[in-house]
Amino acid sequence: MGSERGNFAAFTAALRTTAKAMSPPEHFEVNDDYARFRPVGAVSFESGLQLLREAIIYSRKNRLRKLLINVTNLTGFTPPTTLERLTLGKQIAEDGMSAVRIAMVAQEEMLDPRRFGVTVARNRGLITNAFACEEEAVRWLLDPKAK
Repeated sequence: MGSERGNFAAFTAALRTTAKAMSPPEHFEVNDDYARFRPVGAVSFESGLQLLREAIIYSRKNRLRKLLINVTNLTGFTPPTTLERLTLGKQIAEDGMSAVRIAMVAQEEMLDPRRFGVTVARNRGLITNAFACEEEAVRWLLDPKAK
């Protein structure tokens, strides 16, 4: 009887996880050409990264191949350190699995002029880039020749 309860608990936990994965994150929208994620709020770097991960994984699982992430309305953290940029690049590449093309928009002061995090992600197979301007990010995202 105890193992039946354990199996049922595992089954219901799996159902909750599946249901959660199927609903889009808050501030996520899909239009004809691409998906857009614009999170809002005061967060830590770690919490912000988790928000990005959820949007990327949702996009990948729902076969949304182009994702614009605009983090200009996230506050509460300082510009990422080199180690945080490494972590960010590795994580978004792992979550995107080369299936989602990602354009990231952030405040100019948050962007590394050398785009270290972008390089880390690209070296792991993700097509991505970072911008200070959403219009420029959209042009890049929709340009099939842009790398």
